[in-house]
Amino acid sequence: LKCYCDICVETNHTCETDGYCFASTSLENDVRTYARRCLDRKQWFPPEEPRSCNSKPGIYRSSICCDKEYCNLNLYQVLLSPDSPELSSDNGTWTQLWLITDYHEKGSLFDYLNRSTVDTNGMIRMALSIATGLAHLHMEIVGTQGKPAIAHRDLKSKNILVKTNGTCAIGDLGLAVRHDVITDTVDIQLNNRVGTKRYMAPEVLEETINMNHFDSFKRADVYALGLILWEIARRCNVGGIHDEYQLPFYDLVPSDPTIEEMRKVVCTDRQRPSIPNRWQSIDALQVMSKVMKECWYHNAAARLTALRIKKSLANYGAIEDLK
Repeated sequence: LKCYCDICVETNHTCETDGYCFASTSLENDVRTYARRCLDRKQWFPPEEPRSCNSKPGIYRSSICCDKEYCNLNLYQVLLSPDSPELSSDNGTWTQLWLITDYHEKGSLFDYLNRSTVDTNGMIRMALSIATGLAHLHMEIVGTQGKPAIAHRDLKSKNILVKTNGTCAIGDLGLAVRHDVITDTVDIQLNNRVGTKRYMAPEVLEETINMNHFDSFKRADVYALGLILWEIARRCNVGGIHDEYQLPFYDLVPSDPTIEEMRKVVCTDRQRPSIPNRWQSIDALQVMSKVMKECWYHNAAARLTALRIKKSLANYGAIEDLK
């Protein structure tokens, strides 16, 4: 059984046990600490029902066990009682904020495609899930459980995670911007951070993007999505034939290209990743080719929306399911 281990730095925070995954929390001098480790059978006391696995939630110390891989990663959430000082807003103690996310053991899309191929169904499933996620980000949802429209601004295969069922989740919103529909403004931060040069849209490379127009950022996201679809399509295995993994523009720019190098290739020479002729003889790859080409138009306004991409891929998937 593999568990999360907060002290196992050399093994990428992973330990293995013949017992349980274990998590505990304790409070001392108004400071709450957490521990997540392996609890081997030899550490069980009493052996028939380890006391460490049956501690009731309390203010000063709580512990709990589980028996699925990495299940103790987020267990501390259930350890705190409602009376815990951390949950009180008026006792004068400091508050520690935690961002809880799912753990996706398959890693990033970049890592996954480097070591694995996909079949046509897997390719469409991945592409559709990314398009669905981007369409959700770009969409404003009104209501108590609503959200503002968000543009990612650093979409790339290294910022997308692969789930165990073969679908994908978009991550790393460190450069994302939010649209305020009431004032029609974009909350872009004044900092020196920029997206990944290889995935920058032409208008970003040329610095002609309208920073006050939210749709401009959505269109730049769609351009990057087209490049990601190309990465996935290259790894589609049909009849034992597939291409090796490569980053977009691998044959045109160095491994860490400058803005100037990308501007020449993308804007001056109007180059885009090459599409093998054989893709046109395979329905799924033909659909992917058409979509990605409509994502990376030089004219940003001509690109498909994320929602349109989602619908196109979903329609193809539905047709395949009916065959």
